[in-house]
Amino acid sequence: MSQELIEVVFSQLILDEIFMAYFALTPLPPAEKVVNRIVKGLEIDSTFIRENIPQVQIYVMPGRFGRNPLVFEGKFCLDFYAKSSVDARKMAGRVFKILHDKNLRSEIVNTFRCSLTYDTDFGTGITGVKAYKAIYDVDYIRMN
Repeated sequence: MSQELIEVVFSQLILDEIFMAYFALTPLPPAEKVVNRIVKGLEIDSTFIRENIPQVQIYVMPGRFGRNPLVFEGKFCLDFYAKSSVDARKMAGRVFKILHDKNLRSEIVNTFRCSLTYDTDFGTGITGVKAYKAIYDVDYIRMN
């Protein structure tokens, strides 16, 4: 179920022209360019260096089934990496406009309202790379 949630978040982000402009990409560019900048999960395919940024990582955090066993109370996280703190915050702000208080829908997952629950900057330990984290709560319906 978590992979489906990551996929629907990913698909919402790559359709937004303003968000994709942070990466100097247009909506729906060739797949290899997107996966180097918007990573599904924590494990990136290449070495994480200053030349690979800006970059966003999308991953899920621990959740649980609610009282209704068909509803999963989930969380997902986006880590934004940029050359400056301001740029990382701008990307997070744009994602807030795309996802917050919205229902995420696709053929594979259907959610209730998505809401930002926590955001902050954090250290990377890499010179010239700044980071910002945003955690969203979202309840979604088990489709299997």
